[in-house]
Amino acid sequence: MTGRWMVAAFLSAAILSGAPAADAGWDTPTQTARRGRGADDAMEGGHRGDHHAPAPTTPAAGGADRAKAGDPKAKALFEAKCSVCHELSRPLGKNKDRSGWTMTVTRMRKVNQCPITDAEAKTIIDYLVAVRGPAGK
Repeated sequence: MTGRWMVAAFLSAAILSGAPAADAGWDTPTQTARRGRGADDAMEGGHRGDHHAPAPTTPAAGGADRAKAGDPKAKALFEAKCSVCHELSRPLGKNKDRSGWTMTVTRMRKVNQCPITDAEAKTIIDYLVAVRGPAGK
């Protein structure tokens, strides 16, 4: 009973003092557990929350020309599958090698549970390497 009283007293004091219940800069445990930390975080700036950042105003090097170089069917698949969860400017604003894009697409499938098959994942990875691979750096 003493433990409950202490928690209630602490919460009451926090509410009356106007202190925030949690630090706004920290994820909730649910978000942290869901998002985790992936091997390709370093390639994405080391912070998984970057998907909330505004899209780049200028395309990365060679972006417009290289985006035209991709297979139209692969581009359509990429747009259909990836735009369900986020803006297409998010992946198109980055340059990664095949390993980096493989890690990213794998994370989208396993952690974020994006419904794409192995064959679709390979097609999307091939497309991203073609349009946003290392040559664009």
